[in-house]
Amino acid sequence: MRLLPVLLAFIFIIPILAKGQGSSFDPKNSIQNISLSQWTAEDGLSSNNLTQVFQDSQGLLWITSFNGVMIFDGERIEVYDINNLPILETDGFYAIVEDENAVLYLGSQGSGIIKYNNSQFSELEVSSGPLPKSVPALLPSKSGVLYVGSNNEGVFKWKNGIASKLDIPKLNKSTISNIKEDKEGKLWIATEGQGLFCLKNEKLEKHYTTENGLFDDYVESLACTNDGKLMVATTRGLQFVDQTGQLNAVAGLSNVYINFLFVDEWNSVWAGTENGLARWSSDDQQVDWVYGKSGIDLVRISSIIKDHENSIWLTSSRSGLMRLKESGLNNFSHPDISSERVNIVHESWNGNLYIGTDQNHLDVYDGQTFEQLEIITDLNGNGVRDIYHDQDGSFWLATYAGMIYKNGNKEILYSTANGMPANNFRTVLKDRNGNFWFGSRSGGLVKFVNDEIKEILGNENKLESNFILSVTESGNGDLYIGTHSGGMTILKPSGETITHHLKTDDAGYLLFNIDLVSDTEALITANVGLFHFKNGSFNLVEMVSDQRSKTYFDLVEDADGNFWVTTNLGILHIEKTKWNQYQKGEIKELPYILLDENNGMNNKECTGATRSLLTSDGKIMVPTLGGVCEIDPSRQRMDALQPKLCIRNVTVDNNRLDVSQDFSVIEAGALRYVFEFAVLSYSAPERNQFKYKLEGFEKEWSSPVYDGRVEYTNLPPGKYTFKVIGANERNVWNSDAASFSFQLKPFFYQTIWFYVMIVIAMIGAFLIIYKWRISFINRQNIELKKVNAELDRFVYSASHEIRSPLASILGLINLARMGDTTKQYEYFDHVEKSVNRLDDFIQDIVDYSRNARLGIEVNEVDFDTMISNILADISHTKNFSAINCEVKYELNGGFYSDSKRLKVVLSNIITNAFKHHTPDKVEEPKVDIEVVNIKKDVKIKVSDNGPGIAQKDQSKVFNMFYRATTASEGSGLGLYIVEETLEKIQGTIEIHSKKNEGSTFEITLRNLAALREK
Repeated sequence: MRLLPVLLAFIFIIPILAKGQGSSFDPKNSIQNISLSQWTAEDGLSSNNLTQVFQDSQGLLWITSFNGVMIFDGERIEVYDINNLPILETDGFYAIVEDENAVLYLGSQGSGIIKYNNSQFSELEVSSGPLPKSVPALLPSKSGVLYVGSNNEGVFKWKNGIASKLDIPKLNKSTISNIKEDKEGKLWIATEGQGLFCLKNEKLEKHYTTENGLFDDYVESLACTNDGKLMVATTRGLQFVDQTGQLNAVAGLSNVYINFLFVDEWNSVWAGTENGLARWSSDDQQVDWVYGKSGIDLVRISSIIKDHENSIWLTSSRSGLMRLKESGLNNFSHPDISSERVNIVHESWNGNLYIGTDQNHLDVYDGQTFEQLEIITDLNGNGVRDIYHDQDGSFWLATYAGMIYKNGNKEILYSTANGMPANNFRTVLKDRNGNFWFGSRSGGLVKFVNDEIKEILGNENKLESNFILSVTESGNGDLYIGTHSGGMTILKPSGETITHHLKTDDAGYLLFNIDLVSDTEALITANVGLFHFKNGSFNLVEMVSDQRSKTYFDLVEDADGNFWVTTNLGILHIEKTKWNQYQKGEIKELPYILLDENNGMNNKECTGATRSLLTSDGKIMVPTLGGVCEIDPSRQRMDALQPKLCIRNVTVDNNRLDVSQDFSVIEAGALRYVFEFAVLSYSAPERNQFKYKLEGFEKEWSSPVYDGRVEYTNLPPGKYTFKVIGANERNVWNSDAASFSFQLKPFFYQTIWFYVMIVIAMIGAFLIIYKWRISFINRQNIELKKVNAELDRFVYSASHEIRSPLASILGLINLARMGDTTKQYEYFDHVEKSVNRLDDFIQDIVDYSRNARLGIEVNEVDFDTMISNILADISHTKNFSAINCEVKYELNGGFYSDSKRLKVVLSNIITNAFKHHTPDKVEEPKVDIEVVNIKKDVKIKVSDNGPGIAQKDQSKVFNMFYRATTASEGSGLGLYIVEETLEKIQGTIEIHSKKNEGSTFEITLRNLAALREK
């Protein structure tokens, strides 16, 4: 008999515990206490008119509409319609289901059934039989058959490519709205206008209509409960078919237009209606309603699901996509309280809550109703900052009008008018000895005993600041005083004070509240972080960073030792176990869960610099800018399920790769690689975090980021694996990384064979360069020998050419001194000849030097002016007047060269033609100059009919200091300089001459216009 209680426990108690384990929306709690979020077309949906929401086995949310189907991964909404799915004929979709092989089937409005498998959309394969094009209902059965509900064509089935129609006469022309399979394998088919059908072994067993008890023949949705009921939603209310096959009405949901049904793990039935969301509990037969929240209306609900994280998702044909989360939070707001700008919540000894707002009264809550306690003193719109309710029923109120003592209708205002150091009081404390302490913004801390000011502590008396933010009493009677810019001062019962500073200079540091862990240990909330005070020093608590700046206002420790920290961004929930691990050094950063509007707060911003309250029944009251937020710690989920993670897209140069493949090969030349990934946690997707790395390119994980997208560029060839891990809003990290591997193929010039060839080519090039260098050095040696020989010759000839005229001049001078004075003019003529000869030689040397030293200076050549100037320069010579000179030009367009060098060349050639001519030995002495175009280049001919040059001398006339005849008076440098100069300006010269028949010098010049443009 002792086994009976144990068996009863297993039969009755354990299933009840298991049902609620890891669940949400306990039927004992009202669904009014929820947080509600919404996604609309403004957030990326293709439409606000949605037909269904569905979560697949991977964790992705699918949303169908009449404007395409969408995939929502928490990071992004991807829309698929006729613009990117050519297989579609229309954009409309009704339903989506998944079979046991994780294959999705989508029922469309006019494109038949669309299949989604391995990240690819395709038309459903049909080898034989008919299937409808408009499919509002689908059901993958336990036997592997896909049942298909149509518009106006009845029910079909499909398996392994073979399709057929269920021949049920009463169904053949019906529009099917829903299909369900019960535990016995029976099919229940909801129709629009033909009632409800029950099929067993695909044969009609029973037909329900208004004639046999159905509320309406328009059946919108069906659902099977855990205890065997079939729930039936119609346009006129909710019914259920019991195990005997009888129809039963659900009280409270009669005459309600119901669009969709969903049964949760508590066996509660959720009904999406035209005007609200209802939940019916089969245990107590009660109906709970919620019509909206935070400005979001729950209207025309078209589908309901519960996701893997126990959030409820709804679609609406008007309001888009909505998420309901059960909240352990409750909000006291207007009109229950007089203002949503709450400064303080005080729990009195009588159990009442007294709430100070910016209004001129106190709001009083006795657990059931709200009342208002008027304040006679005019607070000028600043309201009550702190409250103390004494045992005698009197109140002390800290306000910006002064300290108010209120007892019944009696009020006394203590302000600067009657001795107070300031009027702007913000905190009040009664210590164990019955002394009151009033903290002000500008007058310091006032000790008030028996209606008298006993002491004022400020920056001139024991404190380092007059701005008091908080006063807390320890168990041994010490007062911990938090200030603005003056650190924290500990005031001993003896009157001694010790001040501790966060920094050497505390300017700008605000210590909002001090929560004592023991008589000597405290946690301090400040504008620059959360600090742990221990052993006389402050240590900053390193919180897990989420890249958002926070100001910490207060800290409350609940009955289980968990911390609740109020901030400007919401309430931080810190688990006791995590705090202990942090204290022991087991973790470097303290993790937390952030509560905000996603979790049910009216406004995430807690009231700055105020205290929160731990009530006697274990609840936490937080003043916020949206009223009082009440937290029930016992209703806060503490589960730490790892979130699912996936790589959604990999795009290389705008080409999407198939992420379902284990490995991809990318052709050489790819430049841009984009990876998109998601944590499939939808509780607060904006707070999901990621770490990633590209193995083969990076060794370390990235820092946590919130953006589920990363881009790489210009990767070298090789094999890579992209890995990503993620965390949900509770900072629970998925340790199983999602990965995608690929290989980037190299160009030919990036292969090892190419590098081998490069090495061989470099060795060959080195040998060639080495040989060329040796050859170059040899040529240089030959050239140097030539230069040295020319230099020796130049020195020898130059000394001779210079000394010879000088010797002649000296000889003539001596003759002039010794000889006949009548011959002096003759001597002067000889001297002049010697000087001119010396000048000509020096000019030749200058021309030679300039040509060798200066760079090319290209400009347009004016041949007419240049030749005219040369002829003018030599017009005084003795032969010039005796020789006929004819100049001929045939030029088209501009010609460019170095004019200065060209003038040297032409001056030498033309001067020689006149100087070496013998006009007295020919009948018609002449010199002809001809300048003509050869394409873009120029050819210049200088011809004479003078003595000519012997054949044996023609090859030597361009040598340095060479004279073809002893009759020549020149230096022998002229033609040498001509050839050297022509080489500089890309020209050549040829001689055509016969002895006693004259000479022709033919010069060819290249047009240097291209050099001028550079």
